[in-house]
Amino acid sequence: MLKIIFVFTVFFVNLTLLKPSFSQASVEYYNLSRDGSTEGAISIAFPVGWSTYWKFPGPNGFMPKIRVLNEKNVESFSISWPYPKKLGPKSFTYLGYDNDLLLPIELQKLDERKKIYLHLDISFGICKSVCVVQNKTLEISDEGDLNYLVLDKLLKSENRITMLTSFGSSNKCIIKKKTDKEYRITIENNFMRDNASVSSALLDYEGNSWIIEKQSFSPKSGRVEALLKSKDPSRKNKDKENFYILYLDDQIAKRTIGCPA
Repeated sequence: MLKIIFVFTVFFVNLTLLKPSFSQASVEYYNLSRDGSTEGAISIAFPVGWSTYWKFPGPNGFMPKIRVLNEKNVESFSISWPYPKKLGPKSFTYLGYDNDLLLPIELQKLDERKKIYLHLDISFGICKSVCVVQNKTLEISDEGDLNYLVLDKLLKSENRITMLTSFGSSNKCIIKKKTDKEYRITIENNFMRDNASVSSALLDYEGNSWIIEKQSFSPKSGRVEALLKSKDPSRKNKDKENFYILYLDDQIAKRTIGCPA
């Protein structure tokens, strides 16, 4: 009986000690500019050895979710995601980040004379030997000091997606229906075809109608392919103009239009 109690006690203590390692991920917001639009960065920091997911991590990942709880004087806001890496074991790969993450954010005001306020609920996964889902709330406003150290770190990051190139203006883009909820998209880009400076390319989407699942890049043909899952099968509009190709050109992250009009 004493042995059973001892084993249970050790198990309980070990479980208690494990909890802090799962809750060390932190989420913070930093003001970076107040000129015209309000600009800042969301920081997601997690313990050494852990990783987190890109916005479209693939079938093996947990897609981050950002929900607005409350807002004041906010006309719109947008979040930019840096170029991700392929992570995980061979049989369980996903797209994500293995270093602390900075997400540039831009907010537009309804009234320039008033303060801005945004309260977000953020869910994201972090992985090491196991994967757990973290849930954090974050308050964003244009009050407080500007953080020049974070701004400098962001400006020096090679994988910021900031430069929009014109290399997608002649893309060949085909979207084919597979089921009521699934479509296959294929984009061929002449600039990326057999181009030694382009080491990787991904499909991205800005909108609320689609989730990007499995995707691949063929350097020889300059072809990006992906499986799309519709959030609302009743919608006829495929939002083709909202697809982009993200790519590494000499290891610098850039983006171009995916499906030209």
